[in-house]
Amino acid sequence: MKRVIKGDAPHLLKEYISSYPDATWEQMCDENAQAANECRDQAISEQGGLCAYCEQRVSSHEPLHRRIEHFHPKSDKPGFRNWGLDWENMLAVCDGGSWRSKNESASYPLPENLSCDEYKNHMITQSKIPAACEGHLLNPLTVPSFPNLFGLDKSTGFLQSEKTSCANVDIQENVYETTAELVDHTIEVLNLNCNRLAEKRLLIIWNINRNIKAIRDKGYSPAEVPGQLALRYFKSRWPEFFTTLRCCLGSAAEDYLSTINYQG
Repeated sequence: MKRVIKGDAPHLLKEYISSYPDATWEQMCDENAQAANECRDQAISEQGGLCAYCEQRVSSHEPLHRRIEHFHPKSDKPGFRNWGLDWENMLAVCDGGSWRSKNESASYPLPENLSCDEYKNHMITQSKIPAACEGHLLNPLTVPSFPNLFGLDKSTGFLQSEKTSCANVDIQENVYETTAELVDHTIEVLNLNCNRLAEKRLLIIWNINRNIKAIRDKGYSPAEVPGQLALRYFKSRWPEFFTTLRCCLGSAAEDYLSTINYQG
């Protein structure tokens, strides 16, 4: 999971809210599909085309595959805050493994291979976490740009908390004693280590090893290889599995991201 920075609310969303301040997200989708689509498009653009949770690319134009996830329950209406139409409460996410081919269905059975908001909702249904999940998992809007709170087991493709980094960061909304516990619980609640995602991370690791050889074959010294890899992977905004790449490239990734003034 990487940090998400929200811009101003989409124009059509503002217009809709001015006319129907108490409407639900579902009502806006039914009554003003253009406004809902603008929300999806802008959220995806702000996130560099990546799912806010698993960091896979969100590229399909089918609404079922490019969703708006409301971090706080959109049906909740405490006080005067309409969570359903609150731009700060909207994240672009993938389909969470809920739409697969027949081959994928055989290889990755459900629900153990759901992820992101799909698995989060499964956990809520199973009463494993409350619907108002603040403090029980990281909100991408509050993940720090530096340091990287995540680590990676390169033998399995599993994400894990990076204990040293986590020890130096306090997250305001955290029901656990440590930031590391919050990170680990986030991975669990979003099921980011399901086989479907872990195997894709292993392919990323394989790709990095292949590129190490390619860069060496071009005559770069071993000391130059990490920097060249960081340039190759992070020159686009942003590569799929951003955090996996960041973990694999280590200090070279941190140096490069610092150089380009990475914020999220």
